[in-house]
Amino acid sequence: MDWEGFEPTTSAMPRLENKAKSANTHNNGLVFEIKEIKKFKQFLELNLRLTPSTVVHTVNIAKRYLRHSKGVISSMTLSKYLQIYLKKEAWTYNTQIVALRRFFKFIEMSDTINAFKLAPIDCGTNTKFKVPTLAQVETGFKAQTSEADRALYTFTALTGLRAGEVVHLTRDKVDLENRTVIPKHYTRTKATGITFLTIEAAEILKEYLSKRRDKNPRVFTTSERQRKKIWIRASEAAGVKITPQILRVWFSSEMGERGVPDRYVDIFQGRAPRSVIAKSYTGIELSRLRGVYDRAGLKF
Repeated sequence: MDWEGFEPTTSAMPRLENKAKSANTHNNGLVFEIKEIKKFKQFLELNLRLTPSTVVHTVNIAKRYLRHSKGVISSMTLSKYLQIYLKKEAWTYNTQIVALRRFFKFIEMSDTINAFKLAPIDCGTNTKFKVPTLAQVETGFKAQTSEADRALYTFTALTGLRAGEVVHLTRDKVDLENRTVIPKHYTRTKATGITFLTIEAAEILKEYLSKRRDKNPRVFTTSERQRKKIWIRASEAAGVKITPQILRVWFSSEMGERGVPDRYVDIFQGRAPRSVIAKSYTGIELSRLRGVYDRAGLKF
């Protein structure tokens, strides 16, 4: 879950000189005009400095709330909207809260949403999903129907990267000869690790890229709709839910079971301190890390 933008109000934040410019008063609360959503998007980009994907995600949730409330912003309409998510996973509910806190902050009504607390989440041994086995992950791979889908699936599973990192990864960050992947993409809350590909995964990716005729710098140009089909297809074939997030957990679990120390897994997945990751950029350190990755023998 992306918690960027969940910061206190600062003096650098522009204040609405007159809320009537963006909204009109209503007996049941404030009425927000949907056309003003462009200003909200600019606020997310400029003031909160959120990543593009987080901006889109936040704006979509704000729009969903406004459509549900017919533009009326109040504690009552917010309550009715959030009731839709009460029976869903706690993470799903909290995602709505976090995004809407940014929106209510923008319209200077933070007090209204602050009355709604985040749902408690059990961070203990119980997980909200079942981690698939190696055989199930392999079955998910075999269910893919195109070279592009197989390349993205394999890359996601065997690098342990976040979904957003895979989607935005550019070709210059992948060294197929040395099977090294260094996205070097950082946000205020997340660091990207240094990870690798197996020989087989590198060959699949190389074959896929060799047939590309576009000039798009991204490694994967698959649309969001097509990516969803990949995970639906894999889940149905394997009989267990498979998503990029689940594959990230699977990667970490498999590496641990194969004897890879946590400190190395943390570097692969961007959980290590940035200073540690930065030191790993050198040739000697890269070779050592690749050796750790290869000795794990993770492949399907």
